[in-house]
Amino acid sequence: MPASVFETPTKRKTAPEALADQMLSGDGESIEHNELISDRDVHKTCYVIKPSGDPRKKAKRNHPFIRLDQSIPETDGHVVDRWTLYTKSIANIQTRLESLLNDADESTLHRVWKYVTSTRDYHHDAYTLLPVGLVLAGANISSHARLFTNMSKYIEQREAQKVATVVVTLRDASSLREALRKIISQLVGQRKGDDEDEITARMNTVPQGDQTDKRLSYDLDVLVDWFVKQESVEKIVVIIQDADGSDGNLLPEVIRMLFVYRNRLPFVLLLAIATTLPIFNTKIPKRTIGMVDFESFDVLRTDDSLTRLLDEILLSSSTQLLLGPGLFRSLLKRYNNHTKNLETFTSAIQYAYMTHFFANPLSIILTPQAIEKSEVHIIALRTIPSFQSYVADWTSKEECDTEHIRELLTDSTSLLAFVGSCQKEFYEFVSRQSDALKLLDVLQDASSTYSSTTVKRTRAGLYADAITGALRGSPIVRELVMFITKMSAATVDNLARLIDQKFDKNSVIRKMRDSWNIGSINGKASHLKLISNISKAMQEYLDANLNSYTDIVFHELFVFDSVSLCENTFAPRYRATIEQALMQPSYYLCHPSEAGELEKPFLSVAHALYRESGTLINIYDYWTAFHQVVIAKCDTETMDNESLQATNEDEDADYSSRLTPSPTTLSESQTLALFYKAISELKYLGFLKEMSSKRGGNKNTVAVLQKLVWDGL
Repeated sequence: MPASVFETPTKRKTAPEALADQMLSGDGESIEHNELISDRDVHKTCYVIKPSGDPRKKAKRNHPFIRLDQSIPETDGHVVDRWTLYTKSIANIQTRLESLLNDADESTLHRVWKYVTSTRDYHHDAYTLLPVGLVLAGANISSHARLFTNMSKYIEQREAQKVATVVVTLRDASSLREALRKIISQLVGQRKGDDEDEITARMNTVPQGDQTDKRLSYDLDVLVDWFVKQESVEKIVVIIQDADGSDGNLLPEVIRMLFVYRNRLPFVLLLAIATTLPIFNTKIPKRTIGMVDFESFDVLRTDDSLTRLLDEILLSSSTQLLLGPGLFRSLLKRYNNHTKNLETFTSAIQYAYMTHFFANPLSIILTPQAIEKSEVHIIALRTIPSFQSYVADWTSKEECDTEHIRELLTDSTSLLAFVGSCQKEFYEFVSRQSDALKLLDVLQDASSTYSSTTVKRTRAGLYADAITGALRGSPIVRELVMFITKMSAATVDNLARLIDQKFDKNSVIRKMRDSWNIGSINGKASHLKLISNISKAMQEYLDANLNSYTDIVFHELFVFDSVSLCENTFAPRYRATIEQALMQPSYYLCHPSEAGELEKPFLSVAHALYRESGTLINIYDYWTAFHQVVIAKCDTETMDNESLQATNEDEDADYSSRLTPSPTTLSESQTLALFYKAISELKYLGFLKEMSSKRGGNKNTVAVLQKLVWDGL
């Protein structure tokens, strides 16, 4: 914090000083830029500075993309093309992602809806327990809002006006009154279309006869009167989105209040659990557990959801960007070992699309007409490694068409036509990979009936090996082909049935299956010949289609495989970033002093002394060292200011030098305040904690600070 904030200027500004303050704006009189402010105008509080001449208007952009001038100089039109391609691509996948996520939660929503409708009508029954559904939604709290919003809509759509639902979060409620007020206001307001604040504001002024209702806004009797007037409402579903994250006894108190009113209000309580049932049970008193009837619902998303994501987004016919093997393995490992959350996986896909179109100027290759007149893009295409390898391999042949290579290197039209053919080859590659993975999936399903010890690998687990060509000739392919040679007639029928279910009639595999003529098989010899032909055809198909994406020229334009970028985004290393900011503040701050050097923040000064000390730091010694560093800094800047004032005789320059933020005017009390502030910030960041220590045999304790983060510093 600059030291000047502790000072209040006592000298009134003169006209030149007021003119030097060009950041003034407000409702005062306006003056021209070249017009001096006279002394009679000094008493005015603010001025409007009008620059002489017409200022150049800054062009407004309706998109966040910027020009990439580092590698390929772009025009504004190219930036707009990249933004347009990105919006079309992301809109194409977002709809499918939303549909996929909703379908993944369909089974859980259906079970919860059945539970809500199956709870018997306990209205007027004083001995019925409060029905409570525990929804184990997983550790990813960011996905809970979407899940329970969909749950509320799902229940209301299927029950028309019979069920009233409300979704609340206890972290926004500091007490039981706040929680009840939120429940009541949302339930009363959702049928009238009013918002929560309007309902709460007039909750205490509802006229009843000749008198005014004086009940408080958190009184559940208000909700009882509302329920009596709602003839169609049969149940009230209260969804608490952060049940195991509430502080103290707030959740048990809410449960107790709903239990008390169970004979007048048909409550059904749904609690979102981010941990496990044993951990949640330890937070609920036994007395509260005796008031409720629990039933748990586990939000399980099987590998089928991930397989569908692979088919409909990553390997669909409209795919414009393919995730590379390294990036996909990283995301899949994080999904299996940590998150188990589709929202996180889909967010990574959208981030990959955004990064590709934002940072790659050649991403406009998806529309070749956009670069037909851009010579810089065409030159950049010839520098792509895959194209250079293609030219080198082509020219290394004994008999090669040199005219073809010459056209690609000299003629822009021929190069763009070649890029278009490579793009078509990429789309065909994606289609072949999708069919090959489906075939491997079908063969594994058929082999599971033959051998119960076979461990099935999902399509997501095979994806990275498939697009790199590692599956061709791999052990799993050899085992599946070997399995075909041992199939019985019933297994062949089962395999044919699975192929009919998974593949279209026009696909290559479906046509291959139609050529088997299973109905004409009679006898062992004809059966052995059939399975021999099937295994041979399957082997040839897999060898021909399990190719590597690196075989495609210009594959860098269609495949995104930045592992480190996504790892730093979705699993950032906070400690390294914080330490770099404290040790090298110039990396983030851009506020140099008049001498052209960056003034080091006081927090960085305290952190530097922290790194030089031992495990235990005497707080008085810490303060003494901090004070000496600040004093030395003050002396240096005082000498600089004196030399500046000696060469500057103008009164205005003298005044501006005194306005410069510097610690030269800091008193000891102000320095102590800054020291306490720096220590508090280090404690907040987790570097320090307070403790007391005894010296020798003395009974007096000494205040010390203990390092919490010191290893490696």
